[in-house]
Amino acid sequence: MIAAAPSRQLRSAPWARGLRIVAALVAAAGCGRRATLADCQLIVDRGVELQMKGMSLTDTAAVQKREQQVRASLQIEIDSCEGRRVTERMMGCVRAAPTTADLDQCLR
Repeated sequence: MIAAAPSRQLRSAPWARGLRIVAALVAAAGCGRRATLADCQLIVDRGVELQMKGMSLTDTAAVQKREQQVRASLQIEIDSCEGRRVTERMMGCVRAAPTTADLDQCLR
């Protein structure tokens, strides 16, 4: 079970702000593509994974459980993210980001 303190850290993580940035993106016409539900969930899941890794919590089952919890708590943001503009470069950056700080930079 994850302690209360890490849960608070996860809720205030930089990637959570990044998800809001993605939701607010308005790219120029013709740039990128519309974000899918899978894209939006990837951003959340990757943020959880990196945040937990930063806290030395790498158990796969615990990470997956936390991803589900965070997805549920951020469902409104995920829904508003879907359909916004993203680029393949941005999503590749999200997949490859080694830290939450790097993930935050991907979403700027």
